[in-house]
Amino acid sequence: MAETFGQRIRRVRKERKLGLRQTATKAGISATFLSRVETEKEPATPSEETIRKLAEVLGDDFDELMQLAGRIPTSVKDYMKADPGMPEFMRRTQESNISSEKLMELLEKAKKENG
Repeated sequence: MAETFGQRIRRVRKERKLGLRQTATKAGISATFLSRVETEKEPATPSEETIRKLAEVLGDDFDELMQLAGRIPTSVKDYMKADPGMPEFMRRTQESNISSEKLMELLEKAKKENG
């Protein structure tokens, strides 16, 4: 079974030997809110800013936390909206079953070829 956002936050916090209150204070949120997030009793998904702060405090990957929270970073949304070809590109990528790892490989190859 895949790890949820709350489970990930709790696991990483405990691995880093950080207390609930300590982590919440450093992230600028209440301990009650963090507890509710970890136990999945909080109905509201944390904001992008809160997820970014938690990633910093926990030394965890922001993009992975955003994905687990079911959120898309604002910068990605803005980029998608700014380029009219992006929706078609994403659809074609999905239809072709091209993974993000493969796309990253192709980008790196193109970068090297273009100097």
